[in-house]
Amino acid sequence: MDVLKFSLPNDTLYFSTARLMATGILSTLNRDIEEIEDIKMALTESLNICLNLEMDENIDIVFEIDEKSLKIKVSQISEEKLNSCEKLSLARTIIDYLIDESYFEENTLVLEKNL
Repeated sequence: MDVLKFSLPNDTLYFSTARLMATGILSTLNRDIEEIEDIKMALTESLNICLNLEMDENIDIVFEIDEKSLKIKVSQISEEKLNSCEKLSLARTIIDYLIDESYFEENTLVLEKNL
């Protein structure tokens, strides 16, 4: 399994950096443009959730790649806070539509896409 980790400020100014990293990783895995766009959109929605929940100054993002799947772990997302914030329900719906599976591990949202 390959693991790539990075941290960025919880500020929209830096969200494009996460999208670029996702694009680079998926291009390396020879994924088609539609799949790349879906994953980038799901990642963007996750970052927007972080921004709205205002849980921490930084967001940690971990990409875990193995033969069968790509997992993107986005920190600073509390399931309890997310579920109590009605204005973020659309973001969660979008993520669930675009990604094969999403779930929580402590205060981290995990986006899983089968390869």
